[in-house]
Amino acid sequence: MGHRHSPIFYIFKSFLINFGEEFQRLFFLHLFLLIPIFFYKSLKIIYPLEKKNRLKFFALILLLFPTFRAYSIWPDPHLLGTLFFLIAIYFFLKFQKSEKYTKIKFAYFNVFFVSLAGYASPNYSVFAIYFFINYFLVFKINRYLIYIIFLNILLSIPFFYYVFFLDINFIFSNNGWNIGSNFYSISNISNKIILILSIIIFYLFPFLLSKSIKVDFKFYKENLNLIFLFSLIFIIFCFFFEFKHIYNLTNSGGGFVYNLSKLLFNNNFLLFATSYASLLILLKFFKENYINFILFLCLIFSNPQTTLWQANFSPIVFIFILLLFNFNIDRNKLENKQILINYVFISCYYLISLFRENILAII
Repeated sequence: MGHRHSPIFYIFKSFLINFGEEFQRLFFLHLFLLIPIFFYKSLKIIYPLEKKNRLKFFALILLLFPTFRAYSIWPDPHLLGTLFFLIAIYFFLKFQKSEKYTKIKFAYFNVFFVSLAGYASPNYSVFAIYFFINYFLVFKINRYLIYIIFLNILLSIPFFYYVFFLDINFIFSNNGWNIGSNFYSISNISNKIILILSIIIFYLFPFLLSKSIKVDFKFYKENLNLIFLFSLIFIIFCFFFEFKHIYNLTNSGGGFVYNLSKLLFNNNFLLFATSYASLLILLKFFKENYINFILFLCLIFSNPQTTLWQANFSPIVFIFILLLFNFNIDRNKLENKQILINYVFISCYYLISLFRENILAII
């Protein structure tokens, strides 16, 4: 039928727990509660000196994310993929912190759960590249790296069988809003980069406000040539940016900043300014650690379709900021101010999502 979603979730939902819609909702509602639990377990690795109750309280912020709440009661492959992917991140963090002789065990678990995440929601499969590069940096070319390559190939066989042998090209199907011919277009790439940059700074905002992530103005003075180069590239992306036609397909998408820019100014100027600020902030961390840049590229290519919703990156971008991106956040403590600002910010976002129609009517 050309549906972009993996069939795994629907097979599981329809055949294995086929006891009525209400039972399915209750099942997934409770299953997805494992997401904040594994987020908490991962935070314990990142903040080993922090009090457990404070980390639990911070992990519960995921319950306020509109995507989490909506997809928990209206089950969706994205949230199942998010659960498996968060478990994969947990084992990756264990890999980073473990002794040399136990690292390979956690690497195997990571690869396995990245595979499960990819089968539930194919966009997560792209991040296997990010993890593999990390494993290469640790193991170099040795037998452990070969084992990891072999395990990746083994776990991907059902996917290649489905796509090539059964000839069901569901990812780049032309039935999915002409994704096949538009994926590699400069317009689609421009849309992805600008919109994803705006989504990243949206979730970065409370960390910038609490000064957990600091803007280093000295960096920009010392790297004017680099700033100029990326500014020029960004201007080119702005020139080719065209999301209006894609937005009209579903009358939705683009993310919070895109819609706010349209609402307040009826143009993309606010979006461009916000995305450019996001680029400047990220540029420092890209230069300090190129693994950050690889993770960003994986985010870009994890959303190949021409359409784009902030829900596609929620709550995973928030999770990335705390667990995978190296933003030089103090990992010895988690301040109350940082937690409070995040709760207020996400609560406001949740309320806006609930009452957006009323707000628009008033405006």
